[in-house]
Amino acid sequence: MRISCHITFYYIEDRIKYINRIIDETNKYEIQTDIYIHTNNKEINNNTFNKYINGQLIIIWHDLTDIHPFYLTWKCRPIFKQQKDDYDYFMYIEDDILVPYTAIKYWLTNSDELIKLNYNLGFMRIEIENDIEYISDLYDQLDTIININDKMYSINNISPYCAFWIYTKEEFNKFINSNYYDCNNIHGYGIREQSAIGLHGMQSDFYKDTVIPIVNNKLDYDCRIYHMPNNYVIDKTTKFASIKFDDAIKK
Repeated sequence: MRISCHITFYYIEDRIKYINRIIDETNKYEIQTDIYIHTNNKEINNNTFNKYINGQLIIIWHDLTDIHPFYLTWKCRPIFKQQKDDYDYFMYIEDDILVPYTAIKYWLTNSDELIKLNYNLGFMRIEIENDIEYISDLYDQLDTIININDKMYSINNISPYCAFWIYTKEEFNKFINSNYYDCNNIHGYGIREQSAIGLHGMQSDFYKDTVIPIVNNKLDYDCRIYHMPNNYVIDKTTKFASIKFDDAIKK
């Protein structure tokens, strides 16, 4: 089994630390994962980052002359498409998103059953302040619970965005053959977010809903991925990162 993982890294020296944390975590994956880093900086090479031993670390430079820098996030799409038969799983993450292996195992355990019923398995992007975990993309509590094959799930119909997506080869090929593989057809999001939302955008009709399993009356803890800068929870002027993870479901 192998994963193709693509990361967009618009070069800012202070953000190398985020890539290094991603590398360190991916070294712990129990599935070989090739990491492709798409960047605008010709000087970046493998020695820029921590040592990677769980697959290949491949740096791909893109010339952004006369192109808005946000479009760097779209540059991975043609390469992804070329790889459609070469990997078992395909994932995209923004350069400041940490996906623990627990979240990958959660996806491997839960996604196939849901995909058969046309549901998307959701994740929650987490920020931390004073050791308390907040959901960066949620601005209200989730209040819709459904039963799927005798298991309870919460529907995330507020904001399923998490700057990350992952698909099996079969689902990825459906993605490629859909209108949504062209980022221009993904509506309701900014340029960078159009690449990071995948098939489960709020204005997409590909899935019925995005759902997250409920365990002990809370969201499954393994759905958590981490937004490393924690900038939303620091900024008290926004509505984001105001809901604690443990309070995500309205009682």
